[in-house]
Amino acid sequence: MRYLVLITSLLFFSTCHNRPQWQTGDLIFQDLDCPLCDAIENATRGFQNKPVSHVGIIVIQDEKIFVIEAYDKVQIVPLDTFLKRSPKILVGRLKPPYRKYIPKAVQKAYRKIGLPYDEVFQLNNEKYYCSELIYDIFTDENDRHLFDVYPMNFKNLRTGRFDSIWIAYFDKLNRPIPQGRLGCNPAEYSRNPKIEIIYTTY
Repeated sequence: MRYLVLITSLLFFSTCHNRPQWQTGDLIFQDLDCPLCDAIENATRGFQNKPVSHVGIIVIQDEKIFVIEAYDKVQIVPLDTFLKRSPKILVGRLKPPYRKYIPKAVQKAYRKIGLPYDEVFQLNNEKYYCSELIYDIFTDENDRHLFDVYPMNFKNLRTGRFDSIWIAYFDKLNRPIPQGRLGCNPAEYSRNPKIEIIYTTY
C-alpha cells in the first residue's frame, strides 16, 4: 500500500511540474514581482485566488515558442525570456467552442508589435497594457470581442484604499486614478469561463 501511495505521489508531482504541450493561442499568465505588480495583485483576484499581474499570448514559429505581450511595448519575446522575469505562471487554453478565434487573434497580435505601452490604462488609444492587448485581438468576423471589459478597480481588496504606489504613479502622470473606468486585468481573465487553466507552477 505504501508503494502505491508513493507511486501515485510521484506521478502527481511529475504531472504538475512537466511543461505543457504548448499551442499557439494559449494565454500565459504571470505573477511578476515589482511594486506596481504587487499593487495590481492587491486589487485583483486570479484563478484560485492566485496573484496574477501579467498576461501574453503564445505563438509557435518554426517549432520555437514565443510570447506576444504588452510589456515595455507590444513585443514578441522567446518563452525563455518571458520566464526569466518570473517562473510563476498559469497557462490558459481556450475551450473548444472559442478556438476559432485564435487565427485572427494571432494575426492581429503580430500587426500590433511595436505599438507603445498604455501607461494610463485607457482603451482605444493605439497603446496597450497587457490584458488590453488580449481583449483587443480576440474578436470574431464581425469584430465582436470574445472577452469583456468592466469597471476597473485600483483599490486594495483588503484595505479598501488605494495603495500609495498608485497615488504616486498617477500623480507623476498628472492624471486621476481611473477607478471605475472600463478596462480589464489579467487576473480577471485567468478566471474567465471561456478558458481552462491547464498548467500552473504556483
